[in-house]
Amino acid sequence: MKKTLTGILTAAALSVCMVLSLTACSRLTGGGKSDTSNDSATQSAEEILQETPLVTEAEDDGKVHIGILTFRSHGASEETIQGFEDEMISLFGSDKVVFELVDAEGDPKKCAQIATGFANNGYQLIFACGTEAVQNAGAAVKDIPIIGGCVSDYLLSGVVSSLDAPGGNITGVCSLGPIEDQMNLVEQITPWPVSVAIISSSTETGSRFEVNVATQILDEKEIPWKSYTADTEEDLRERMKEAAGEYPCIYLPTDNFIASHMDIVRDVVLETGVLTVTGDYQMCADGGLCCVSIDYYEHGKKAAGMAYAVLEQGEEISRLSVQEETEFQSFYNPVIAERLEWYDYGNMTPLTVSEEDYPEIQTEETSEDGEGY
Repeated sequence: MKKTLTGILTAAALSVCMVLSLTACSRLTGGGKSDTSNDSATQSAEEILQETPLVTEAEDDGKVHIGILTFRSHGASEETIQGFEDEMISLFGSDKVVFELVDAEGDPKKCAQIATGFANNGYQLIFACGTEAVQNAGAAVKDIPIIGGCVSDYLLSGVVSSLDAPGGNITGVCSLGPIEDQMNLVEQITPWPVSVAIISSSTETGSRFEVNVATQILDEKEIPWKSYTADTEEDLRERMKEAAGEYPCIYLPTDNFIASHMDIVRDVVLETGVLTVTGDYQMCADGGLCCVSIDYYEHGKKAAGMAYAVLEQGEEISRLSVQEETEFQSFYNPVIAERLEWYDYGNMTPLTVSEEDYPEIQTEETSEDGEGY
């Protein structure tokens, strides 16, 4: 069961419309005072929007109210949340638990405001999905438990003091994949001489950690590499094209920004034919070639089990150890593989991908009559 903000936002929109209508009237009748009235009306409209609550108030209905916070929504986070909700319903019963899902849309300030809204409006627990979601929620909220998911490293991100005994109001499940296996995959699929470009955002703690681990492994293997960062859509497209022109393979670690813009990755992959190894199977399904990944649905279920332990079994969250993923699987994207005429997938599992999601891309090698590849 999910609650929405539709009613509140509609009311706010109507209020803004009323203010703007009054502004229009003052312009028609106001003479020399119209500028002042306009400024006042504009300010009132902005205040109305700013005062619109991001989180609805939890009802006093005897049910368990869970606030779900995402920093930036993408495939892996959506599947994690689905696993979390399904498991919570299984544990509590469908009529005993209520979820409020709010996306911060990549805004740290909004992220903290959402978390504060959950704490102030009667929610018993926050499930924060993504490193930034956990960081901002933890900085803003100290009085209710926070369970994290889709976080590569809880220590490096500064949200716990110990993996065995977190020490505060935050614990969760670590989503770090098998980076050594991913680097082995890079080596396996790339024609000799092997070299790889790595692309991530510059602001995400988890992906920076994954890049550091990956580059250490590549150095040990004596495989040349170059790291690129991208924090805007334009940057990502440019870095992808630049890397594709210099390296036969690109590695994309789990990164909220990259994962939410895999359409750009997909287009460049189809334009250039560059091989891509991704940090999770959702990124792979959205435009990568192959990956070694955790199961994000199961990841969400594990987080739900921790939430249940805190809320129903009396576990002290400060002593509830951070869990790690231990099972991984190799996947490949059959549509990308076919488009790139790549058939070296061995025992990898094909992902379910719709051909309709992959438009034909015009490349420099495509002839005028439409023939290509």
